[in-house]
Amino acid sequence: MKILILGGIAESKQLATQLIHQQHTVIYSIVGLVRTPELACEIHIGGFSSNGINGGLGLANYCQSHNIELLIDATHPYAVDISANAVTAAKIVDIACWRYSRSGWDEFKYPNWHYYDEWDDLAPQIERYQKPFFTIGASVLHYSDRRPQNQQWVMRCAKQQAEIDGITQIHAIGPFYYADELALMQKHRVDALISKDSGCSRVAEKLDAALTLNIPVYVQRRPKLAQAEQSFSQIDDLVQSIEGITVENPHIRRKV
Repeated sequence: MKILILGGIAESKQLATQLIHQQHTVIYSIVGLVRTPELACEIHIGGFSSNGINGGLGLANYCQSHNIELLIDATHPYAVDISANAVTAAKIVDIACWRYSRSGWDEFKYPNWHYYDEWDDLAPQIERYQKPFFTIGASVLHYSDRRPQNQQWVMRCAKQQAEIDGITQIHAIGPFYYADELALMQKHRVDALISKDSGCSRVAEKLDAALTLNIPVYVQRRPKLAQAEQSFSQIDDLVQSIEGITVENPHIRRKV
């Protein structure tokens, strides 16, 4: 089967590796903002826009021109637009869109856990802190003009951004380990942690460090994603489902 994986997280690379091993033809797609994975398959870097066509239609055109038989959305849990485009594209070209949904963190492990939805919900909750630590990427810069004068923000992101007064930038790519997270928070004297429910154990160490320091954690609720035809929380289950289909009908070309 020819499969297009929309990836970018650790599990999506694991999925690609397993499907390659089982002799499927895999194209692995990433935005390519940070690093390119080493996989024994074709890697598509960037979006699917061409000749002014983008979004779901651009992805649909790509799937059609590359004879994709199954589209798998294995992107970040907060990749709302990409997930919506995947569902739309699959409907246009009449193929299935499956999704790998990474499980979230265990909020009950952290008594210092607080939820928020959007910035207007978060802002009043953190206005009393002096040095909040944002681990939600460069998107926080969109709200830099709303930073209270009494706050010094600490922001971690993968790439250098334009310098803004009152914001300390830390440029780093995970995974991040407990001892390093603890030292970083102590060094910058942060008094609140702002994160997303990414659900990856490799980046959960910051939650443990915040708990050790008795620092409150504000976690953005996961967005509702466009409904895929099937969703899986385990990579092995997804792979086995593909194998079951191809064994029953090895010549399948369209809707799985």
